[in-house]
Amino acid sequence: MLTRFCRYVDKVFDFQSLLGTLTDGRRQPRISTVAVFLSVMMLFVLRRGSLNAVEQDLRVPRRMEGLVGSHPPSADTLGRVYAQMDSAPLRQMLAAINHRLKRNKAVGTIGGLRIAAVDGHEFFSSRKRCCDQCQQRTITVQGEPVTEYYHQGVVCHLTGLDLALPLDVELLKPGEGEETAARRLLERVLSNYGRFFDVVSGDALYFDAPFINFCLDHHKEVIVVVKGEQRLLLQDANGLFDEQPPQCWFDPHCHVLYWDEEGFTSCEGVQQPLRVLRTEETVHRRERIAGQWVYHDELHHWCWATTLSKQQLGSRFLWRAGHARWDIENDCFNTLVTHWGLNHCYKHAPLAIVNIVLTLFIVYALLQCFYQRNLKPPLRAQLTLIGLTTEFSLSVANACRAPWTIPRPRPP
Repeated sequence: MLTRFCRYVDKVFDFQSLLGTLTDGRRQPRISTVAVFLSVMMLFVLRRGSLNAVEQDLRVPRRMEGLVGSHPPSADTLGRVYAQMDSAPLRQMLAAINHRLKRNKAVGTIGGLRIAAVDGHEFFSSRKRCCDQCQQRTITVQGEPVTEYYHQGVVCHLTGLDLALPLDVELLKPGEGEETAARRLLERVLSNYGRFFDVVSGDALYFDAPFINFCLDHHKEVIVVVKGEQRLLLQDANGLFDEQPPQCWFDPHCHVLYWDEEGFTSCEGVQQPLRVLRTEETVHRRERIAGQWVYHDELHHWCWATTLSKQQLGSRFLWRAGHARWDIENDCFNTLVTHWGLNHCYKHAPLAIVNIVLTLFIVYALLQCFYQRNLKPPLRAQLTLIGLTTEFSLSVANACRAPWTIPRPRPP
């Protein structure tokens, strides 16, 4: 199964050519950058959990030779090289994979629009180790103040799709806010992806005039959550909606009342009037209690502001797009933290953190694509994505060989 995965990746994405672009800052290295990258890639493909864990596989003679080459690196070498590796080729590799998926019709839309969400995530924290790029906070432990060091980043991720596709990551600098890093991230994402998506989605933190204007200046629409009774826009919208009867639609497990109006100018500093969608959602749920199904309803209130008009995106599609922002939390952060060690400190160096996260994003996209687009439905019905990585681990003992470790014949 692992050999099949490697052949698929090389055939669909021309992976061997992408590997040739990787570089690092070493002079006359004994172990190639490609071997280091492939070792970390196999760490995530096999879900080994740490650099020391994958080193146990690399030490076994001929076990990983067909996957990473004849000169496997040690765990120390992996960390040291990743702290010197250039991030730009990794970002270009991830962009090439995502663009190939778009050309292969694997990237869908919501109401004809592609939506990218931005959100922050804390990767790991420590009370003992730190670097010059660590952020700091003071917490209370047993009544005593303790300084905690941590690294936080902002991720850009496509939402509303069958595939969970992260696009890029940017670390926050010491004392920097999430929104500042998000604008820096989007500038790079827009240069690498161009017209790859149409709308930027964010939580209530991004309901800010500079951020909305930044997206509009780059010809991207915005969908943001609106919270807080002190918001003038929310006060004006609620005052108008309270005088109007709601409209509604029914889903199998949800009853939605909604109000949708355009032309709000209460958000001071925004270049154009905003549209506000407010919903009251009654969600029908059931729980298994004492061997019996117990049914109950939950009431949720949501409010979104957007630069999209009703002609560009209907109310129901806007509602779907607003809730699809949770894909970055559920399909990206939660899944990668739980099963792929996103919050593990592989190497405490800012550049190494970015490079390892980018490698994880690359592997995650490749695994999902192979699982959904190469495996047949009867096999997928019996095998989860996590089960697929278990099958890969069983295949390692068979001395698998990847196409990129076989030299290509030179033309005459």
